[in-house]
Amino acid sequence: MPHVILAGDVSIERARSVFEPFLTRDGDRIIKAERFYVERDGRAALVEMVVVDRGFTQKFFIQLAPRRDGLTVRLEPLTDPEKTPAVNRAIIEVAQRLVRATGCEVAGTNIENERVR
Repeated sequence: MPHVILAGDVSIERARSVFEPFLTRDGDRIIKAERFYVERDGRAALVEMVVVDRGFTQKFFIQLAPRRDGLTVRLEPLTDPEKTPAVNRAIIEVAQRLVRATGCEVAGTNIENERVR
């Protein structure tokens, strides 16, 4: 399952406080983050996503799961979209926005051919 691991001063609550919906376009690819949902007890969060790539639309959630030293940003298993380059790019986009907003760092990823800054 594609994911990005973030380390440092980032948590579910901090992610919620800095989240802003976004839409990015790159040619015929559209990545849109619409809503941020936090589990009642704050143990996880979901970001509602829509990705359009070459006319193919997918709706899914990206899950933010806490770790001892940060967060894991990954696909929510129940929505399980096709793992296209656009879906992988959506995970990276969410992770990059958290890095920029919180100052945390990327500790690892298993997404190939994409750079996480």
